[in-house]
Amino acid sequence: MKFKTRELSLQNLIGFSLSLEPKEDFFERLSKDSKVFKIQMIENGFYTDGPIFYQYNPQKEEQDVLVFTTVGNKLELRGENRSNIFFQESLDLITDFYYRHYDQEEPIPYDEIEEKISTSGYKLINIIHVILDLYGDKVIDLYCEVEKIK
Repeated sequence: MKFKTRELSLQNLIGFSLSLEPKEDFFERLSKDSKVFKIQMIENGFYTDGPIFYQYNPQKEEQDVLVFTTVGNKLELRGENRSNIFFQESLDLITDFYYRHYDQEEPIPYDEIEEKISTSGYKLINIIHVILDLYGDKVIDLYCEVEKIK
């Protein structure tokens, strides 16, 4: 496994959070909820121009996972937001710990990723996963958000 330096810069993010229980099948749940979310965005007149992203740290037992995509224009939220849907103007991340996972038959090597980050003197905070469809195959780009160990 070799990491690269990459920048992730996104505008006009819209998404939702979902809570995962330990041992819940993350990818099955994510796939189902993401499809429903994209359909809801389209049915409500939003043009979603990006892939599905999700942010979480696979090393945590229980957590809220952020699932989001980008829309073609800025949203103006009015009133109090009483749903779990959020809007964020931008997300910018530069990381030295970017990894592209090609083989969907193999699990993502999270333990190896965490070990390499740790031996480099950093702590894994979150991973932003970008699900890409390249010529009919699913590829997952992983942008690791880290902090220096003191």
